Amino acid sequence: MTEHILSKLIRINRQWKKVCRSALAPYQYIGVMHLIVIYVNRYPGSRQEDVAEFYSLDKAGVARDALRLEKMGHISRQIDPESRRQYSLYLTEQGKEMVGVFRKIFVDFEKRILSTLSESEKETLLGLLDNVNI
Repeated sequence: MTEHILSKLIRINRQWKKVCRSALAPYQYIGVMHLIVIYVNRYPGSRQEDVAEFYSLDKAGVARDALRLEKMGHISRQIDPESRRQYSLYLTEQGKEMVGVFRKIFVDFEKRILSTLSESEKETLLGLLDNVNI
C-alpha cells in the first residue's frame, strides 16, 4: 500500500514540476528559485541555510540560485550580523510581485489536481497529509 501511495505522490510532484517549469520559464526562473522567493516572503531576513534545510536542498545550489535572484533584482542578500559567513535574504519589490505569479500557478494546479474531490474529501486529504511524518 505504501508503495502505491508513494507512487501517486511522486507522479503529482512530477506533474507539479512540469507545470512550474513551464509557467516560470518566461520569468527566467529555473530550478528552485521560486522556493527561495516563497520562503523569504514568509520569513524575511532568513538565511540561505534556512531555505536549504526547510526544503531539503543542497546549500550550494540555494546559494547559486539566491545569487541569480539577486542579479535579477528579486531579492537582496545582506551579510548576516550574527554570522558573517551567512547571508540574510529579503524580497525586493520585483520579488514581491513574483509571489502573486506563484500564487496563481499554485491555485490553478491545486484546482486541477483536486477537481474531482468534494469539499469533505479535500478536508480529509489535508488532515491526512498534516499527519504524515516527514
